[in-house]
Amino acid sequence: MNFAVWPRIRAAVPALALSLRAIWLLFHAEIVAAVHVWNSSTAYGHCWLVLPIAAYIAYDRRQQAAAAAMQPRADVWLLGLPLAALWLAADLLGIMEARQLVLMGLVQLVLLAVCGLLLWRALAAAFLYLFFLVPFGAFLTPALQHFTTSFIALGLDALGIAHVVTENRIQIPEGLFYVAEACAGLRFLIASVAFGVLYALIMFRTAGRRAAFIAASCVVPVIANGFRALGIVVLGHLRGSAEAAAADHLLYGWIFFSFVIVVLAGAGWPFRQDAAPVPAPAAVAVAPGDVTWKAILAVLPVLMVAALGPALAHFLVGAYGAQISVVRGFVAAQGNWMGRL
Repeated sequence: MNFAVWPRIRAAVPALALSLRAIWLLFHAEIVAAVHVWNSSTAYGHCWLVLPIAAYIAYDRRQQAAAAAMQPRADVWLLGLPLAALWLAADLLGIMEARQLVLMGLVQLVLLAVCGLLLWRALAAAFLYLFFLVPFGAFLTPALQHFTTSFIALGLDALGIAHVVTENRIQIPEGLFYVAEACAGLRFLIASVAFGVLYALIMFRTAGRRAAFIAASCVVPVIANGFRALGIVVLGHLRGSAEAAAADHLLYGWIFFSFVIVVLAGAGWPFRQDAAPVPAPAAVAVAPGDVTWKAILAVLPVLMVAALGPALAHFLVGAYGAQISVVRGFVAAQGNWMGRL
């Protein structure tokens, strides 16, 4: 590591340690819920890799970080006010994913307050990659199921295979296939987007190429999953048994997805760009001890604003618990209804 970065790291450690402790105390429910999803859902198992990947991205940008002065900002707490309001609304509505997203926004404010705009911008790619820690996107499953079912139906029409489609069920003479949530392609999509963002950050330097590759990482796995599902149905038609074709479809899915990732990486390789010139390291303008205290004083108001949401939620639940329970039940019912569409 470039040793010009070490003074900034040492200066930031006390403020970041204080912030991590406060975040755990205020938002441990969101953190525990996220870790539970990482462990229980195959769609989010890759979240365990996000922190090491973010650390690697930060290391890859160590020279840019060394060239940026650390200038803690005490005024960013103002940006926390709308985030606190959003967290409160999400809590009252019982939407855990929204609470987790807002929490990650507050983490970004903490990093901005401690590092200052220049250093945060130099490490923005690593910091923003942390949003992949949030197990977000399950609401897309019904739409992905519908797309996959429609894709299979179009493919069977083109191949001339007789079939009947009812919701997410496809009946062919050889048996019945069901496009379940696990077959909708959400896990492939989320993992592909996480890979696509990493690949774009490492291999490309211009915003246009990065955006194009990330867009391809969003579209290609959805279409590829449609071909995978169509292939399973066609295989069942050729074998004369739906059960035999679908027996190992999850294993085949991961093998197929790995192949798609390799194809994506290979398609992007010819367009890779060399690293941009890095300016010389910036001199530390003030003593590290002064920067440490500036960082602590800058992050304290951010943490106080972050505490507004949980404090107001505790008060409102105590005063209007029955009404809030009704609202949360209604929102949960709406989510279940949408999942059946």
